Amino acid sequence: MNRYVVCMSVFSVLLSACDSTADFTGITATTPAAPGPGQGVPDQALAGAWSGIDNSGNFIVVFSTNDGRFNLLIADNAEQGVGTASVVGGALTINYTQVAPFGFTLSDGSSSAACSGSGTIQERQTLSISVDCTTAGGLSFNTFADLIYDPLNDRDSALSVIGGVYTDEDAVVTSIAGDGVLFSQDPVSGCVQNGQVNVIDPDYNLYDVTITYSNCLAPFTGLNGATFSGFALLNNDAAPELIGFVLTGRVSNITVALDYVLART
Repeated sequence: MNRYVVCMSVFSVLLSACDSTADFTGITATTPAAPGPGQGVPDQALAGAWSGIDNSGNFIVVFSTNDGRFNLLIADNAEQGVGTASVVGGALTINYTQVAPFGFTLSDGSSSAACSGSGTIQERQTLSISVDCTTAGGLSFNTFADLIYDPLNDRDSALSVIGGVYTDEDAVVTSIAGDGVLFSQDPVSGCVQNGQVNVIDPDYNLYDVTITYSNCLAPFTGLNGATFSGFALLNNDAAPELIGFVLTGRVSNITVALDYVLART
């Protein structure tokens, strides 16, 4: 199995786990009651890793930062929504573009959907979202969910913490140096990853990642020159530690999603 085409599903499997009760981040896949923070509360901190079940029964994970970056991963089909969110008191405004994983399309054959909506947040506790989406082909659908915060996100971040050597299930090695420089080469596909990992906020366990592909052989040559960006989260509750990536990038002028998990060696 090649990481660059089908290994997106590996991250999804680790999220939902064998018994569908625990995920990559350690969150139990249960649907909590909506928190409904009251009016007049201080602006709630947006930063977090959040998880739960949406109205279609899909397991979803949201990664968000205090500066408004917002990523929604649908673990069941590896689609991602990438955009922004803002907070006033306990109320959210959300805007993102939902895209399919590399090599796939959305359910109606479209490459993307425009999504917007609202929600509520109780910082480091609960997040509720309600979003309306319309695909490029005109199909409308809704996503709403009540999510819970993962305390794993409270781990401090640093390049010295995330630095190290990691492997995927095919024993392809990825190294992250002490300065955050990332490198990997798959001997089967030929694909080389050159990238950079940066700390977003040292108080939270979410990292900024940018990766560029080169040297890919057929049938992966479309990835050559493509740059993916997004988040990485380190799970130090697992043994060995796991690092999960949620990324999006432009391939042949279409934005596509990519997610995968590596184990520390």
